[in-house]
Amino acid sequence: MLSRQAIWDELERRGATGVVVSFSGKAGRGGSITTITLDHLDGQEPRTVQWWDRDELAYALEGPVWDRFGGFAGQPSVRGTVRWTVADQLVVITGQRGDQRFEEVVR
Repeated sequence: MLSRQAIWDELERRGATGVVVSFSGKAGRGGSITTITLDHLDGQEPRTVQWWDRDELAYALEGPVWDRFGGFAGQPSVRGTVRWTVADQLVVITGQRGDQRFEEVVR
């Protein structure tokens, strides 16, 4: 698994300004990553990482989902995003858990 600093370094190397990881899950069904989209500063179109081209970076970017929700055991329906912002090196997970909205800074 990549260190947090290695993630930031790799995002900068790829020219990404940020990343959005979309996910969903619930007890009895587990969780899934819907998309991982890299945003770019220089006007390039965002690049969505598909399942078949996921690499070590993709797995590291989705890590906060699994760290926060595990296998989604005991969870109501949860869906949301993890946003990585390169400029301030901030990771925020937001979404809806059951009927409650949430937002958490990932440390």
